[in-house]
Amino acid sequence: MESMKILLTAAEMAPLAKVGGLGDVMGALPGALAERGHDVRVLVPSYKRGLADESATLVRLDAGQGRVAEIRGRDLPCPVWLLETPGFLRRRGRPYLTRAGAPWADNAVQFGNLSRVAAMIGDGTLATGWHPDVVHCHDWHTGLTPLFMRLSGAAAASVFTVHNAGYTGCFPPELMARLGLPAHLNDAEALEFYSTISLLKAGVNYADRVTTVSPSYAAEILTPEFGAGMEGVFRARSGVLSGILNGVDYQVWNPATDPVLTHPFDAARVEGKARQRQELIRDLGLAFDHSDKAPIIAWVGRLTEQKGIDLLLEALPDLMRRDLRLVILGAGDAHRESELHELARTHAGRLAVHTAFNEDMAHRLYAAADMLLMPSRFEPCGIAQMIAMRYGTVPLVTNVGGLRDTVTDIDMDAASATGIRIARPDAASVLTAVDQARGYFDQPEVWNQLMTNAMRARFKWSTAAEAYEALYHDALRDRMTGHFPRVA
Repeated sequence: MESMKILLTAAEMAPLAKVGGLGDVMGALPGALAERGHDVRVLVPSYKRGLADESATLVRLDAGQGRVAEIRGRDLPCPVWLLETPGFLRRRGRPYLTRAGAPWADNAVQFGNLSRVAAMIGDGTLATGWHPDVVHCHDWHTGLTPLFMRLSGAAAASVFTVHNAGYTGCFPPELMARLGLPAHLNDAEALEFYSTISLLKAGVNYADRVTTVSPSYAAEILTPEFGAGMEGVFRARSGVLSGILNGVDYQVWNPATDPVLTHPFDAARVEGKARQRQELIRDLGLAFDHSDKAPIIAWVGRLTEQKGIDLLLEALPDLMRRDLRLVILGAGDAHRESELHELARTHAGRLAVHTAFNEDMAHRLYAAADMLLMPSRFEPCGIAQMIAMRYGTVPLVTNVGGLRDTVTDIDMDAASATGIRIARPDAASVLTAVDQARGYFDQPEVWNQLMTNAMRARFKWSTAAEAYEALYHDALRDRMTGHFPRVA
């Protein structure tokens, strides 16, 4: 396909700023697009001083509003444009929440400014010397970008990706004037959402194309169960809505080359995984099992109800009566963390809990565990299950979103199965799935096939980039033929 100029914009980008999966996407997708021959830039906020010196200034904004600076580096996939404003710099590395855990009071204004700058790059009114063909925005923080582009009549096409429909970016309508939005857009057909204005709704309503991070999630958000009250908006835009599965950076997540591991391994030689397992047991003080009949089950992720932590806690007394070891790595609210640490003291040797997330520990746990437990109530894409598979850790997952799209259940196709699906998001179903997995674990031939299948599964960013490339071309074609007129 013909090369395009593509601007991606979001609130996070690894390694500059990362809170969750959004940062990982922004750290990987631009490089995958650049490898396909496209001219790519990324626009993200700068949350701390010193990332760019004065000589890196690309353009200064109006008096007192900051600047856009360009940085390049070996650890960056393309030129990155940092939006430095006094409001973002005051955050000192915390993008969304204060040290006390409350949302920054100026979130709407600062992220609205990010959207405005992205739109100005898109319509050519910001003198960067580079004009994109496509502006790809991510989540509510950049949701106003497609609207600002429509208001200015930008020639560039806009694409908006919903990473989690539950985060709607809602603010009081009094902020509309401060955000530079026409009053008539405070309407149910535009931005109004239950007496607030929703920046997520702005992105969905006004982008030329709308995507989610997995095909199944794109279908799910059309329903009340998963649409978070916005299912009607998604249904109205279903003609331009699609799902593109995220990928995994296999240069980072590869058990054969992972520098964190003391015993590398791959699908052809899995002996290293057994050694990693024994090392983890020793280091965490877990009970030894010389017969190797007691599997290690891992939990890696946030301790939230979305992820099913309440289901795990409900099932935990029964789990601790089974022949297994459980290791939990993740952070959540103080009450959940305290409860888990108390349970770990009660079940010493059987349950280990680490609530200060550690990237090296995550690598070691993926490599050493036999199973990954992921009973999510909803999961737009999920990355833990894809990483676990690469490390031969069999995922036990609910049948939702990206989990459905990435894990082939053993009852569906034993020959190509990569995991086990949990029938429903409830404690009884979690226990049933664990018991089923333990039954297969006791059958080495079946388990080794399941492990091997999982390790050979691939979810590449190059595949996602190819799908986005086709989507960008479709959006540009429709824009050029007048499908998306300027908003008055």
